[in-house]
Amino acid sequence: MVFNRVKNFISYWYLQYLLATSVYMLEPIERRIFNCCLIIVLAMFMYTSYVFLPDHARMIVYFINSYILGKNQPEIVDGV
Repeated sequence: MVFNRVKNFISYWYLQYLLATSVYMLEPIERRIFNCCLIIVLAMFMYTSYVFLPDHARMIVYFINSYILGKNQPEIVDGV
């Protein structure tokens, strides 16, 4: 019973994916190629997010903190 509910849930969302992207009109081999390309693009996006996003987030937090707290700001010297 639980297996059937999970199967119906997955098949429902797969059908929604097919209809929203119009993949249902493609031939089976074209559909596989499209799905493979989509999976590759999503995998590359997830990998780059995992690798680069923490450093960018840390830099953004550093700059916001330095701007708000006024730390690490160059001193302005009059007349020089």
